[in-house]
Amino acid sequence: MRTVRLSYMRQWGSNIGVGCVLAVVTLIALGGSGATSPGTATLIGVLIAGAVAVGMPHTSWLREEEDGLTLVRLLVPRRYAWPEIRGLAMEFDEEVETSVRRVTLRLRLADPPGRFWGPRLGQFDVTDDDLPRGVEPLALAELFALFGRHDLPVDRPEFANAVLHVHGLPRMPRRPVRSVPAGPVPTSEQAYADAPGIEEEERHLEGCGITAKSPPRKRREYLLRSAALGDRIALAGGDPGPGHEGRARISAGRLTEHDGVAAATADDARAYVRQQYLDWSRASADPRRGRRAGR
Repeated sequence: MRTVRLSYMRQWGSNIGVGCVLAVVTLIALGGSGATSPGTATLIGVLIAGAVAVGMPHTSWLREEEDGLTLVRLLVPRRYAWPEIRGLAMEFDEEVETSVRRVTLRLRLADPPGRFWGPRLGQFDVTDDDLPRGVEPLALAELFALFGRHDLPVDRPEFANAVLHVHGLPRMPRRPVRSVPAGPVPTSEQAYADAPGIEEEERHLEGCGITAKSPPRKRREYLLRSAALGDRIALAGGDPGPGHEGRARISAGRLTEHDGVAAATADDARAYVRQQYLDWSRASADPRRGRRAGR
């Protein structure tokens, strides 16, 4: 079993920020108590800021164990059993201030489904085309190799294979894409029996304010409820027109893309939406799950 260091995915800016906060707190405490002179207090604050900036990246790692993975962040461990883990999520976005492209890595867990739910492992820069820069450390290749050894999927296997190739490690195993729907498909009446009214749901979604920085669970919920709303409007009868059918197809496609599944037709994608909405609705109403839908 191996330990993969995550220090290369710590951003120096955040490290320095934490160090500066601790340094300021120390200066206030020492200055207020009069225990040291202002010059000594300042020196101590600078040393604390520097120690935190240098030391923080080395307090996080991922340890492979027989029964699962242990993620250690800031020296605090948390364990995830293998049945809980569904793969490695890779979310690409752009830093607004610098226009630098970056990828965020997360563990993808069994609950809830979706690509981007799970604890954050870290973030690093990529090219403008969302490709490896060619200077990725061995630790990143070892991280991809860990998931490959346990036959767990990576969202962008071609990205992982490029990093693995540079370091002479085996490619990721090929995995078939899961086709949907799987199992019985509920009718629209069954799937949406407990759904709020269409106008109420539209107001809720308009007020969500979902962004790339929103919590992963909320983003996935937004995509699911938006797809279900599109499906319901298209099924409402009357004269929906091609625009409503198009909205249903597009919103259902966004959900299947997010979840990393393949639907052969638009009808299959909408059937998947009904399956997922019914599952979500039941889970939201179950107090043992600790979740309530915002309805």
